[in-house]
Amino acid sequence: MKQLQEILSAIGSWQAKGYQVIAPVRRDNLILLARIEDPSLINLDHILTVNTLKDFMLPRCETILRFDLEKACVEPGIDDSLPTIIFGSRPCDAAALSILDSILIGDVVDSRYAKRRGQTVVLTVACSRVDGACFCKSMGYGPHDPTGSDIILLPSQGGYLVRLISEKGRQFASDVGLEPDDAEADPEPELSRRVSTDGLKAWLDSNFEDPKWQVISENCVSCGTCYYLCPTCHCFDIADEAGISRGVRLRIWDCCSFSSFTKMASHQPRVGKYARYRQRVMHKFKYTVDNIGKVACVGDGRCIRYCPYGVDITEILKALVSGG
Repeated sequence: MKQLQEILSAIGSWQAKGYQVIAPVRRDNLILLARIEDPSLINLDHILTVNTLKDFMLPRCETILRFDLEKACVEPGIDDSLPTIIFGSRPCDAAALSILDSILIGDVVDSRYAKRRGQTVVLTVACSRVDGACFCKSMGYGPHDPTGSDIILLPSQGGYLVRLISEKGRQFASDVGLEPDDAEADPEPELSRRVSTDGLKAWLDSNFEDPKWQVISENCVSCGTCYYLCPTCHCFDIADEAGISRGVRLRIWDCCSFSSFTKMASHQPRVGKYARYRQRVMHKFKYTVDNIGKVACVGDGRCIRYCPYGVDITEILKALVSGG
C-alpha cells in the first residue's frame, strides 16, 4: 500500500524523466485538471474536477494547418504535445477515453488524437466518495472501474493500492519502479442516483418525431455548458482565420445545442431548440450505439451539476421511456 505523500514524491522523478504531469489543482475556487510543476499542489479532496481529459486529448482549439497564398504554400500545424502522465483523474473520465478511442481511432483515425493517446499514461485515482449527481453505475461503470485507465489507485485504509491495467501501464510502472499491490481495497461508495436505459434504444429508434422532444427540451437554453463539460462529446468545427494572404485553419469544439451547428448556406436541418436537444440525446444513446456499440455517456454527472437551468439527463431518459 502506498501513502499519498509517497506517490507525490514519485511524481517529481516522473517529471525528471521528461513527462509532463496533468493533475487536479485548485484554481479560483475550482478543482481543475491542469499541467503542474509542483506535485505538492495536487488536490484529491474532491468528487470530480470541473474539466475533463478531453481538454488534453482533443483540445478546444488547435491549428491544423497554416497557409500562405502568396507563396502557394500549405504547412501542417505543429503538434508539440509531450509524453504525459494524467494523475488523479476519476474512473468515469478514464472510461470516457475508451469511448473516444472507439470513435477517433476506429475505421478512420484522427492522427492528432491517436498521437496524444499513444504518449499519455492515465493514472486514475478511484473514488472514495460520490455525490447525488453521480450515476456511473447506471451506465455500466463504477467508482472503482478500471475501464480506460492504464493504472488505477484504489483507496485502502487511508492509503492507495496500485493496480496495473494495461500493457502501457505495466511498462510505465516498470520504467519508474512503481510496484503493484495485492491487498484488498476499501468498498466502493454507494450511488443514490440510478436510471435504467432498458428500452431506451428501441424507443429512440422509433420515435424521432414524438412530441415528447418539445416537452423535454423546454428548459434547455442551448448554452453548450453540457457539451463543454462532457467527457465524451467530440463534435468540432473547422474555421479559417486569415489576413489578405496568410492564415491558419483551426479545429475548434462545436456543440449540437448551438443554432449554427450543421447550418448550411441554404438550409438548417435542425430547426428549433427541440431538434438540437434531440440530436444530443440521439447521438449519445442511439447513433453512437449504432456505430461503435457503446453509449456515449459515462454517468459523471457534470451536465447535471452545472446546467444553469437544472436540465437533468437522467430525468430526461426516464421521461422518454416511461410515458412521462
